[in-house]
Amino acid sequence: MTTVTVDADILLATCSGILQRQKVPAADAEFVARTLVDADLRGIHSHGVLRLARYVRELRSGITNPQPQIRTLDEGPSYARIDGDGGMGPLVGRHAMNACIAKGEQTGTATVTACRSRHFGTAGFYSLMARDRDLIGLTLTVASPRLAPTGGTQPLFGNNPIAMSAPGDQEFPLLIDFAVGRTGAGRLELAAANGETIPEGLARDLDGSPTTDPNVGLKGSIVPIGEHKGYGMTLLIEILAGLLSGAPYFGVEREQVPEHMRERGIGHFFMVIDPARFMPLAQFKAAVASMVEGIKSSPKAGGGDEILAPGELEDRRYQERSRNGLPMAASTIETIRILAAECDVDFSM
Repeated sequence: MTTVTVDADILLATCSGILQRQKVPAADAEFVARTLVDADLRGIHSHGVLRLARYVRELRSGITNPQPQIRTLDEGPSYARIDGDGGMGPLVGRHAMNACIAKGEQTGTATVTACRSRHFGTAGFYSLMARDRDLIGLTLTVASPRLAPTGGTQPLFGNNPIAMSAPGDQEFPLLIDFAVGRTGAGRLELAAANGETIPEGLARDLDGSPTTDPNVGLKGSIVPIGEHKGYGMTLLIEILAGLLSGAPYFGVEREQVPEHMRERGIGHFFMVIDPARFMPLAQFKAAVASMVEGIKSSPKAGGGDEILAPGELEDRRYQERSRNGLPMAASTIETIRILAAECDVDFSM
């Protein structure tokens, strides 16, 4: 795959400018662009600026509301239900997690759901918002059907992600963030755009047969991690982030997705826990750091040099790429160039 190195700030300004041309307010456009560039800095390119073309397409078609009136449908001391008004997912996610944090700081734990949202980028972004306030943060979301149940061929469930972050004294943020499929739709899209094949065992066609063609995999299904275990995990997320929020994605046919997005949108689930309610915060953060150190100092397999903890590699990428530039797929940069030209936004690298 051919890559191009770009300055993260230039990419951020360009993406923000493109969104502003879609009538997204400047501050909101900057925040959404930041969530996308943040994903690329961490090496999660499937949820980075690759997604901007989708966001723009949904704004132009009216599926996404550029200036939503995000509101609270119902709430109590430790819970809330948020209506995203068809707004961009990162804006809805920020609103919902901020509400969850505020309630969790008061009560010790809180749960917030959101409906009528859109794709919100990486789930881990919102869990880190809680971690930055010395809270444990849990984030779940549903997605369009990509996974078939074990023993079946029809995609009924999304490649739903789960993310958790906890405060600790180690040098990097501990962040567990993964989707329940062996790969992501974004990675299949990137492989397809670059004319590449994918490894065996990641995707199946609509008859349930393995495929190495990303285009076939996009029309078929993604293989869940651990087969029935990944199937069970995506069902769990569908219940909490879909059914509980009032925006389930279960069983929606591919051709029904635009209508579903307009009527119900995407559902999210957020939870925070204040560890200071269970023990002194300093004790908890020291215990997390001790656990991380115990993992990293444990015996290494196959003569390996290092054991990494979840979130460590992504943080290293973030730090290095912020200093030295962000390597991006040439196909993604070309997409941004086209969008920038259409919107009369400068993209001088």
